[in-house]
Parts: sequence; structure tokens; C-alpha cells
Amino acid sequence: MVGTASNVMSHMALGAGTTAAAAGDTALQSELGRVALGSANAAGTAVTYTATFPAGTATGAVTEAGILNAGSGGTLLCRTVFAVVNKGADDAMAVTWVITAS
Repeated sequence: MVGTASNVMSHMALGAGTTAAAAGDTALQSELGRVALGSANAAGTAVTYTATFPAGTATGAVTEAGILNAGSGGTLLCRTVFAVVNKGADDAMAVTWVITAS
């Protein structure tokens, strides 16, 4: 999930989909924008990903997010759905995502 191989997780996407996340998901339901990860760190049983979506990127009613291994398409590691966060055209949004394996 982190490292130097070409297919490691490298991007985070935000979207407007509201369908519950499922194990078979391969993409966001309605992607609004995608950015390269700011960092990806593993410590113990946790992997922490960070990303910043600048003004003009992923604008709208954000209700889903995903971690992927490409700037477009790619493999979806995980997807989550949450209550709406409205991101205006002039807003930046920082996201920290922690995945814990047990």
C-alpha cells in the first residue's frame, strides 16, 4: 500500500456518489476530482494517506472518497461514503485517511 513500486497507491479522489461502499467497488460512483497523495506512511498496523485538493479541484457536494494507484483509472484500494461536505470553487480541502489492518 506504500513504497516505491510503480503500482503503489498514489492518488486520492473525491466524488459525489451516495451508494454505500462495497468490497467489489472498482471506482468512485461519481468522481469530482483526483490529486496525487501528499504523503503515504506506514507505522505498525496503520497506513496514513494525506492529500490536498486545491481551489477549483473536486468542487461540489462531496460525499465519497477513494484511494487509487493512478492519476486516472487505476486500482481502487478503498472507498468510503460520508455526509455531504460542500466544497466551493475557491475552497481548498485537506484530507487525512488512516487505514488500520488487524
